[in-house]
Amino acid sequence: MSMTVLVVEDSQRSFEQVVQILSSESHVVIHAANGAKALAFLEDNVPDLILLDILLPDTDGFELCRRIRGEARFEHIPVIFHTSSASADNKLLALQLGATDFIVKNNTDEREILLRVRNCLRLKKLYDEMLRLAIVDVQTKAYNRRYLQKRLLDEFERAKRYRRELSFLILDIDGFRQINAAHGRPLGSIVLKNVAGILRFNTRNADIVCRYGNDEFALLLPETNLAGARILGERLRELIARTDVGTAQQPLTVTVSAGISSLVDGQVSGMDEFMTQAEVAMHTVKRRQGNAVKVYGK
Repeated sequence: MSMTVLVVEDSQRSFEQVVQILSSESHVVIHAANGAKALAFLEDNVPDLILLDILLPDTDGFELCRRIRGEARFEHIPVIFHTSSASADNKLLALQLGATDFIVKNNTDEREILLRVRNCLRLKKLYDEMLRLAIVDVQTKAYNRRYLQKRLLDEFERAKRYRRELSFLILDIDGFRQINAAHGRPLGSIVLKNVAGILRFNTRNADIVCRYGNDEFALLLPETNLAGARILGERLRELIARTDVGTAQQPLTVTVSAGISSLVDGQVSGMDEFMTQAEVAMHTVKRRQGNAVKVYGK
């Protein structure tokens, strides 16, 4: 499986050497020639490993490492310092800041560099698998509520800090209790799984689809404004309504009620209010017989 390696290095020659060392691994190698370019890439991407020099044109690797480790979404990304400095103090500072490893340029066998990178990526894969098992709802394969809380906190703070678009959408399956009562819980479970599948396969990779309650799903939509969230909500509502979410023996269609909130012009004071607004909009639809999408306050 191809993995993404971000190389923060101002020397084109050193970057090309890294590419050559990793050429046998089929990884995607991204070059950032300074700290600003690295941070710009990290705003919208989470690499599998970061190779970081200490001396950079606009900052130093220590400060960049400090900022990377300060964001929850990068907490478990391996960071390897790859630098010409052999100073013991620099190595200790790098490790203190949360670096995974410290490699001295021109003083380390290329095979050793490859093995160190390979070991870091192997541990990253193991962690990703353990994390997946901990954050995924077993029944629907959507993310669980705990993961939503963690990602929502991170995305909300990022959107506020950088003035980025962020929207939140909650969908509730109309009449789900009646489905369980009339057809049994096994079919109800299949309905939940199939609705979750529709949501997961018809949203972007950047969108976070979570099971929010027994018959509710939430979508966290980074870089999505109010208009975009409304269009997506309507598209998903229509798609679910015309799709058989039952079985071959028990075909069944359902409708959903959806509520949307969006981070617009600082009108949301905090994360809890952000979530509550979408819930209020969704419950308003439920009281009006469902099968609709409503934006909070509209």
